[in-house]
Amino acid sequence: MIERVGRAYSRSLYRHPFVFLVAPLLITTVIPAILLFFFPIRLSQNAEIGFDTKDTTLSGPRMAWARMQSSLMYSNRIAFSNPRPIDNNVQQPTNEPTTITKRVKRSWADNLLSAINQVACYDSPVPLMDHLSQVILEVDNYDAIYELPFLDKLCQMQSNISKQLSRFDAFTPYRNVWSVANMFACISPNLRVNCTELEESDVKIVRKILDGCWKYRTPILECRGEKCQGQCATCKGIPEDCSSQIIHDLFYRILPKSLDDSPLLVNTFLPVFTLTGYITQNIPIDVLLYDDLEKSIIEYSEKSNFELKGLLMDVKRDRLLAAALRDSLLALLAALLVMLVVAVHSQSLLYAFVVILLLALSVVGALGVYGLFTDEFPLLNLVTFVLLIAIGSDDAFLLKSNFPSHLNEETFHTFLAHTSFTMFLTCFSTVVPFFINITSNVIVFRCFGLFAGVTVIFNYFMVVSFLPAFLLIQQRHLECFTTPKLPFRGALSHMMYVLLPHVLVQGRYVLMALLSIVAIGGAGITYEGLHLPEYNPLQLFTSDNLHEWYDNNAEKNFEFVAAKIALPLTSRLVWGVEPIYSTGTFRANATSPLRSDPSFSLKTASDVRRLATSLKKARQLPFVEHKPKFWPERFLRWSAQYPCSKGFLCCNMTNPLFSDSYLDFCLRNSTSFLPTSYNDTPIFDNTTFALIGYTAMLPTSLKYNHRFAKLTKSFEALEMTRPVDGWWAPEWWLMSTWFDLLQSIVQDCLSSVVGSLVFVAIFAFIQLKFQAVAAVVTIAGVIFTSSAIVTLLGWVLGVLEAVILVLVVGLSFDYTLHYGAALPAHGCAEHRIREATSKGVGPVTLAAFTSFLAGASMLPALTHAFYQVGVFLVVISITSWTFSTFFYLPMLSLTLPRQSGICPYCEKTNLMHLAPRPRRR
Repeated sequence: MIERVGRAYSRSLYRHPFVFLVAPLLITTVIPAILLFFFPIRLSQNAEIGFDTKDTTLSGPRMAWARMQSSLMYSNRIAFSNPRPIDNNVQQPTNEPTTITKRVKRSWADNLLSAINQVACYDSPVPLMDHLSQVILEVDNYDAIYELPFLDKLCQMQSNISKQLSRFDAFTPYRNVWSVANMFACISPNLRVNCTELEESDVKIVRKILDGCWKYRTPILECRGEKCQGQCATCKGIPEDCSSQIIHDLFYRILPKSLDDSPLLVNTFLPVFTLTGYITQNIPIDVLLYDDLEKSIIEYSEKSNFELKGLLMDVKRDRLLAAALRDSLLALLAALLVMLVVAVHSQSLLYAFVVILLLALSVVGALGVYGLFTDEFPLLNLVTFVLLIAIGSDDAFLLKSNFPSHLNEETFHTFLAHTSFTMFLTCFSTVVPFFINITSNVIVFRCFGLFAGVTVIFNYFMVVSFLPAFLLIQQRHLECFTTPKLPFRGALSHMMYVLLPHVLVQGRYVLMALLSIVAIGGAGITYEGLHLPEYNPLQLFTSDNLHEWYDNNAEKNFEFVAAKIALPLTSRLVWGVEPIYSTGTFRANATSPLRSDPSFSLKTASDVRRLATSLKKARQLPFVEHKPKFWPERFLRWSAQYPCSKGFLCCNMTNPLFSDSYLDFCLRNSTSFLPTSYNDTPIFDNTTFALIGYTAMLPTSLKYNHRFAKLTKSFEALEMTRPVDGWWAPEWWLMSTWFDLLQSIVQDCLSSVVGSLVFVAIFAFIQLKFQAVAAVVTIAGVIFTSSAIVTLLGWVLGVLEAVILVLVVGLSFDYTLHYGAALPAHGCAEHRIREATSKGVGPVTLAAFTSFLAGASMLPALTHAFYQVGVFLVVISITSWTFSTFFYLPMLSLTLPRQSGICPYCEKTNLMHLAPRPRRR
């Protein structure tokens, strides 16, 4: 059946190539254009869109709390999509809905102006100093910071960037740059007003003081820490000269943890909050102000010969879209390079242009299908075209190399049947990892898997219809459009097709031994070195970016950063509200509305006692130990003291006069006597004023940390606070997002790699039969070696890296499969290997070279996504080509069965040796 369908298809394609040329064009242009008109997609400026999870145990409560939080800040009435009516059998209060008006927040300036002035020196901590923008410079060593010329230049920074700083005056009360120079002026006993008055004598005195105080660095930091706050016994042993706030901040914020480092990093605080700092206080700031400020800092650093290493302004998310669009233009460079290689190989510039057109049409067709599922287009999807150039170009080489020189219907059918099946296996070995990502809990994984997978499918559809049709038309009508042959083509062909097979056969044992050692070593390096991000949760730009450098290195070098990140982990306990669930696989915002939980109620005394008992147990947990009682617990005491008499409503639940029908009124009435707050309040329906549930914030001794191992232990402890008939979420729900993201990355990456390996093994067995074992071993070697190389290059298993590493299975299979498909069915092992090498080395090498070029063209990228994809393509093209050529082919000498009959290649060789040589005249 399949054979008849295949023959009918090849016959139709052979006889009507123009139909198969035009039809795919219409399918990949007109239809997608119509679909995109009715289902448009948008490229979001939000860099973090999709970097969230759905359908996990943490995602539902997290999203529900995120929706409730803003309302609870100014009211205990929540708007639910399912308003709950009040029971008619209970005492009813007024049910007029509350009109929610948002509380107007005041600027930080109102709170800070009384605490600080324009003088650089200070005796008490600067409020919110950790949230100021920062500049990190690199000097040769510790001695360099005491050089007066350096201090003078550092002091002049403020005057040189004063114009840009003044634009923030309306938003920030600070006016001074806190640098080493200003700190030295404050420490000097000569009463210098600021760093402009520093002299050599001041520097000598300051150095003597600091060298003496450095011995007490640990007690100084502990004394002014959160636990001690100047009241510990540690503070008594600190010399008076070392006890000032300036000395503390110099050691804590300005100087690094070790003064022996060479070069040495020095921090500087600007009188400007970061963009996040302003946003969290509802102060709107134009990002262009930060752009001008950064430009002035860079210009002054170059002018003063400063080694500028890092900046903190929290603006990298706002700059990502422009940088990603700029980097996407590098795909045009990759396409041009691949086009040149295809033109050289095919000796047809027109064929090379058609190949690039085919790749572009595949992307257009995928966009139309993608729009049917979601209108959100994460920035990560932009790298798909680069991947397609690397993945799809090898099909062009395979088709051109195998296109029959003596063309007729039968030879064309044989050619199309062989190449289409081989391309089907390589295509779907790549598609499978993409589509496995759709099952991920991470939204950006799902979107990328959908778009990339559909793109590869469209590419396969085009290479089995559009491209063969063009080859037929080209041979029949366009033979005149060719490219001149290159002069070194013959020598290169001799080396690849004659010398390489000989080297592989003769040196097979040495090659296998060396590459086995490399693969085993790679497995060890990957196991020990590849880990989740420790410092920078979401890297958006390359590591040499000033803002990314700060995020990657500040915590390693400066003491205050770890304390700044170590925010308290608190558990928000909620009863009476349903968690949010997903209503769309690919849409981040496709979730259910906020609903009250009808299964929870406080209609009986036992309900209240059960709630109070749950809260008491939570308060007594060892990492909580919260002594103040919550409202339900205090209600029990209030109820026990409530005086009851006949003829009046009784709220004393232990009194015989009490009835459960009174409980609703009693609970409401108690709030007039028992104070409630954002952290301890009943929840009412905003429409009906029905008592829906209750929420409390449970403080803990746990601290947030970017490191997954430590964060896992904290969340395991927080899980102990989960109510039996309710749910919990971190008060700052972004902490849950990050932990859930890391947890999903680990699980999804493992499942995707294992699933991909299983499918690749199946595909290998279909094509290679019993030689699939050698193919799977080769793929494992490629995976271990590639992972080790990128680990040595500094990769961590972030969201992007997890997506990329999933592709290593599919891409490591392509070249091996091409060699396996070229393996003759008969003959001795040695000659079969020689024939497979001769037939397959050309397309495989060209495919690897184009993948290498596509990756190398991405290395100048500014954004992390494009750069990492470039690095990956360079690494995987080299390792996959190396192992498929120098490991898989030699390994076949051990796995191929012995020839039972006469080898036709050996017989042919013997006849050539026995043939008489012509005499020379």
